[in-house]
Amino acid sequence: MELSNKAAYLQGLVDGLGVDESTKEGKIIKAMSALLAEMAEALEGMDEDLSRAYDQINDLSDELEDLEADLYEEEDEDGESEDAEDEDTDGDDDAKDDDIASEPFYEVACPNCGETVYVSEDDLDAGEANCAHCGVTFEVALEGDEDEAKDAPVQYEVTCPACGQTTVFEEDDLLDGAPKCPGCGKPLDFEVTEE
Repeated sequence: MELSNKAAYLQGLVDGLGVDESTKEGKIIKAMSALLAEMAEALEGMDEDLSRAYDQINDLSDELEDLEADLYEEEDEDGESEDAEDEDTDGDDDAKDDDIASEPFYEVACPNCGETVYVSEDDLDAGEANCAHCGVTFEVALEGDEDEAKDAPVQYEVTCPACGQTTVFEEDDLLDGAPKCPGCGKPLDFEVTEE
């Protein structure tokens, strides 16, 4: 039984009772009966609108599926030739990226600022690396590479008495003249003595 039919049946019962509308109770019962009839009618209208909306959504969904099928078929046909061209042109770039990704890196503490620097095989071959944190270029070598260690210049850590910054200098730089602190710019006074 639909809501409108139920509401009509309820109104018939109220009318059959012979409710006196001049009393307070009679007015309330008649008003409630009329309100239920209006609500039932409004709900049935909403049900119809909702059913139409569902039908439209289903139709749109079917059309969208057809459109996607057509679109992906065209892409698959065009994509096969484009993919073959892309493989030819992108192959070199991918090989370079793979080389970079597979290249080992070594963690080294910067002698100037103490931050961790990642050193590549190329840096080791060149014998020096650049610290991304403080910008200082310093020498690097694998442990056990004694020939390179013998040829490498002697380095000294110098702490500035004015600002307290510790800097690494090569022996030649110290012997050439009084170097300046890279932090505050004041000259560093000290003597290099050989043991």
